[in-house]
Amino acid sequence: DGAMMLDQFCWWFKSQADIFIGVRQLDAHQLGLYTTALFLTQILAAKFVPPLNEVAFAAYSRLQPHRGALVGAFLKAVRLIMLAALPFYFGLAVTAEPLVLTVLGPKWAETIPIVPILALAMPLMTLQILFAPATNATGRPGVALRASFAGAVIMAIAFLAGVQFGIIGLAWAWLVGMLLLMLARAWLSLPAIGIRIGQLPGAVAPGHAASAAMAILVWTLSAMLPPMAAPARLAVLVVAGVSIYAALLLAFARPIVDELLALVR
Repeated sequence: DGAMMLDQFCWWFKSQADIFIGVRQLDAHQLGLYTTALFLTQILAAKFVPPLNEVAFAAYSRLQPHRGALVGAFLKAVRLIMLAALPFYFGLAVTAEPLVLTVLGPKWAETIPIVPILALAMPLMTLQILFAPATNATGRPGVALRASFAGAVIMAIAFLAGVQFGIIGLAWAWLVGMLLLMLARAWLSLPAIGIRIGQLPGAVAPGHAASAAMAILVWTLSAMLPPMAAPARLAVLVVAGVSIYAALLLAFARPIVDELLALVR
């Protein structure tokens, strides 16, 4: 319990460090732009993944005596969650302009340049927070604590460096810091769960490949579209993105689609 409480404290410190650092360097207008863009890009990771983690912890705990089953369950959870999260984040990155203008309004247009950078950091954030329930369920909460402490240090240093370049620098600090934290957490957590290094990229690869291809095609379509109102442009791009992503998965990863549909049913 003590290790888990310290883990939560490190997570809280890591998630608030950018504000503590930014408030000393940025004016209220810049800080408002930054926090609004961050809220927009963190919706999925902050609101939907934590409840899934609570369910996952209970499931992993029951499977703990059967390490092979636990490994399979963890990789399945990673595969399916990233299958849903990656297209959301990649789509957010390539539709930042019409999305911001439609959802937030023209007065928030200054957030447009930082939304894609933050959006590309969020898959790393989503993936790395999936580890803790599995390592905790194996009876090794110290692994998550060490990873969270490393994350608090890494992100604080990244924010201190990034804030020198304003809100764009803070956005890049998220991307670089989350990449380093993801590597650190994987290095600490995968052996504790019993997963080989190559298994994790294999679980993420289908969603990542389809999402990257979808993002490229949607970005190309956006460049070809004639001038139109932001809501109309957003609607066209969203419909195209969903259709392209679904088509790619059905064409190249049909078993995973069937697995996801079976889970939903």
